[in-house]
Amino acid sequence: MEHRTFWTRFFLIVSLLTAVAIFWFSAQHSTDSAAISGEITRAVARVVRPDYAQMPPAQQHVFLEQLDTVVRKCAHFLEFALLAASLACWLRLWFHNRPRRFALSWAWLIATLYAATDELHQMFVSGRGPRLLDVGIDSAGALAGVIVAASGMILVARRSAGNSAAAAPK
Repeated sequence: MEHRTFWTRFFLIVSLLTAVAIFWFSAQHSTDSAAISGEITRAVARVVRPDYAQMPPAQQHVFLEQLDTVVRKCAHFLEFALLAASLACWLRLWFHNRPRRFALSWAWLIATLYAATDELHQMFVSGRGPRLLDVGIDSAGALAGVIVAASGMILVARRSAGNSAAAAPK
């Protein structure tokens, strides 16, 4: 299999799996979603506050409530960063004859539209609802993913140009 074909398929699969994971998380009933994020929040609490286990239960509860919001919003940001970065890489490889900005702008747009539809999807899930703030966080995450992908593309292009120059006959 050609090198570019492998990476094109790889980034397409990562994009699709990320989109499916986002859909699955959004399809969770609010109590199931809270249980999943609660476990993650407790794990994060033990890392950021080594004295967490020794805190009084009431103080633990307040700390977890505050930290849970941060954990949930970071998860939104990161999952859409991954989606946009993988989409940007896939689009860049698929449309390799187009300018880099084509892949980057379309990746951000697709991820942002997916964020909006993801929030609409939550209207139909018991205990969940759409939040415009989440679309904004998701879109910002997508932008961060596009920036990371753009940086990677520039590094790969420079490396390829350096290898081409070194391999050229003198």
